[in-house]
Amino acid sequence: MPPYRVGFIGCGRIASTMEDQSTVHPVSIAGAFAAQPDAQIVAASNRGGAALAAFGQRWGVSALYQDYRAMLAHERLDVVVVATHPPNHAELVCAAAAAGARGIFCEKPMALSLAECDAMLAACRASDTTLLINCTRRWSGHYEAVRQLIAGEALGPLLHIVAHCEGCKPTPEWVAETEGPLLHDAVHTFDVLRFFAGEIVSIQGSATRRWRTELRVEDTSYALVQFASGVDAVVITDELTQYHRWDVELQCERGVIRLEWQPGLWHATADAFEAGHWWSLTPGRLPEPAWAEQAIQVAARDLLDRIAGGGTVRCSGEDGRAAVEAIMAVYESQRRDGARVVLPLGVGEPLLDVLRREGRL
Repeated sequence: MPPYRVGFIGCGRIASTMEDQSTVHPVSIAGAFAAQPDAQIVAASNRGGAALAAFGQRWGVSALYQDYRAMLAHERLDVVVVATHPPNHAELVCAAAAAGARGIFCEKPMALSLAECDAMLAACRASDTTLLINCTRRWSGHYEAVRQLIAGEALGPLLHIVAHCEGCKPTPEWVAETEGPLLHDAVHTFDVLRFFAGEIVSIQGSATRRWRTELRVEDTSYALVQFASGVDAVVITDELTQYHRWDVELQCERGVIRLEWQPGLWHATADAFEAGHWWSLTPGRLPEPAWAEQAIQVAARDLLDRIAGGGTVRCSGEDGRAAVEAIMAVYESQRRDGARVVLPLGVGEPLLDVLRREGRL
């Protein structure tokens, strides 16, 4: 069969330019689809002409549009990549679905409110379009190997997760109006929590501006997360540290696994002096990755396989919505003076805007 026709809306960093800033490939969405033998990037849309021209030259694309509507109308696209800023995601995903796209690869966060997420899901259901949200760690061979280890209880049952997302956007050079570190970066954290521990049932948290008073978003957030599985988690998110730190620490009955920052695995081992009464942690080896390919490449393959009729995507629109719902629950807890918020959350509004309006941020 002919290759799947792929079109891009948004030609910036995650879409393309990261590819020429890294020694590891592919790292961009365009690089991931270009690596697929049954896909061809045939069109792109971007409001800025310079980035659009650079994308066309980099990926050999001649059908270039500054209006995404014209691209959707004139090109027969099997896959549409939405790689713009989040305020535009809902409009673009709905338009791509209505135009007949069989698959949509949407950058995270899915949207800025649950109402927008629900509109995107409804549009994709109506057109039988598969929606994938790019929470990339779900396609990491390292993360999948650890997920299998945890699921098999090789270290005993999972008890707690401690996660850090620190020193992330907005930086002094990029002051966001619509997304602070929770939506921009910790969306990965909350998605990974669900990846390991399952469905979230409640969240108690805060979202405040401690020092960065020039921002219109939070600079600090704490969250206590409860899962239907009985696991609990603590998430620390902030924009105050000079350093960047992103990690998840999985604490099991008989050992600990940490991913990303200072990764490792530690086993509980009987202490020689207090044998049978005291157990210490000793270093072990992390499992080998479940696959060697880059996560972004596996994600692109996942979407193509799904529209060919096989399986499900590892981070669906429903998964993307659940990560946004977790963050909205943190905001709602801040709105309720730190009260515990039970999911599902019955608020569709963008709660960051609500906190500003009510003077709670």
